[in-house]
Amino acid sequence: MAIAFVAIAVIGFSFALSQSAQQTVDNRQLHLFETCGAIQSEIQQLFPNEEETQTRVNNPELFQHQLTRVLSSQEGIEGGLWHLDSGFFGYTFPSYRGSDIKRDTPETERTLLAALSLRAIEQGGLVESVQRDNNMAVLAVACPITTHEGLSAWLIQRSSLVPTASTITNVILFALLAIGGVVMYLKSLAFERRWYLERDKLVKQGDDETQPVPVTSNINEVQPLLMLLYQARQKTINLEQTIAALEAKLARTSDLSAVARIAASFAKELSKRLEQTKNNFLALSTEQQRIDQLNHVAAELDRINTLVVCYENLDLAAPSSQGYEHENLADWLDHIANYHQDRTAKDTQTITAVCTEQLALHSHLLLIRFALDTLIGHAATFGPERGEILIKAGSTDDKTITVEIIDEHNGLSAQQERRVFRDDDVLPEAYGQGLKLVRDTLAIIHATVSYESDGENSRFILQIPMTSE
Repeated sequence: MAIAFVAIAVIGFSFALSQSAQQTVDNRQLHLFETCGAIQSEIQQLFPNEEETQTRVNNPELFQHQLTRVLSSQEGIEGGLWHLDSGFFGYTFPSYRGSDIKRDTPETERTLLAALSLRAIEQGGLVESVQRDNNMAVLAVACPITTHEGLSAWLIQRSSLVPTASTITNVILFALLAIGGVVMYLKSLAFERRWYLERDKLVKQGDDETQPVPVTSNINEVQPLLMLLYQARQKTINLEQTIAALEAKLARTSDLSAVARIAASFAKELSKRLEQTKNNFLALSTEQQRIDQLNHVAAELDRINTLVVCYENLDLAAPSSQGYEHENLADWLDHIANYHQDRTAKDTQTITAVCTEQLALHSHLLLIRFALDTLIGHAATFGPERGEILIKAGSTDDKTITVEIIDEHNGLSAQQERRVFRDDDVLPEAYGQGLKLVRDTLAIIHATVSYESDGENSRFILQIPMTSE
């Protein structure tokens, strides 16, 4: 809007100056000069071969005809010829619109025109005269006709003028409009600058989610938006708190689910130890031998108690070294293989444990037992219904024990292999699915699990950090 005001002011200012009295006089005078020059050219064309100037005008009607032809397209201009000997002749005013017949100029103007014509002849060039008051100007020009000695053409035009006071008033008004437009433009620039600075400050404050959203601003138009942003921020904070609480509950639920699934392995291991203790005790033939072996039985019961406490304090989110035990690896794997042969394997499946070295396992037995139980059960459930499942153990180096669960599954696709340990599922539906908890559980004791296949057999490989004895 401010720019539009300035543009209107500039156009109006220029128009007012162009319509001023002096500018009007200058423009009309220049036009008369050009018209008088055109008359000179037209008359010279009547005498193209004359080498000497003539002293008398033998055919004045022809001169008047040429003069009329030039002035017929010039609005408000009257003209004629003046000769040093014969005076005025050839008067014409083709654009005259009056009701009476106009045959000549007033006597007062004839004196002026005669003097102008004489000066033009004497000076050999254009001469002009301007008579004006506040509202009217009379402009006259004369130019010599070089084809005849003592002959000149004259033109006169009366023009109304815009009063000087009106021009000054218009100029002042448009100047004030321009100044007002400039002031509006500067204020607009200042407002925009202040608005952008305020906007940048609010955006910076809004980006800092740790700080409350400001609810006041120097820009009144932004105030409702700030209130909406404040309400949205509060809703976001409340939703984030709710989501955080739900995530905490979900994580706790997931941990409890994992502990519950580990409970099956805990029960199996506990059953194995109780049965072994019972068998060892019953194998003693005499009462004295049983009394002598009470210390050994007490030690076994301590191990059972350790297992119970380990499970009771099991926290997958904050693991500790509690629960680490020593166990003969070959005997332990034999027991696990026998257990699954009796409880898990189909009638046409065989589960065998092989340990190539005498190794003592020192680790978190409950977590390793869970991993082995899950992988063996997985191979028995989703592997071939006929065939062997081999549990093979050995030492990779002095610090690592490797346990492999090998079955006769012909392998997974490359895409399926990449997802073997990515998803968790309590009830998986196919080979290689739902084994994420195995990987996560082993990661607690810095052990790893991987999957390999050669197209005929598949194997799950556990790498357990350990010291060989």
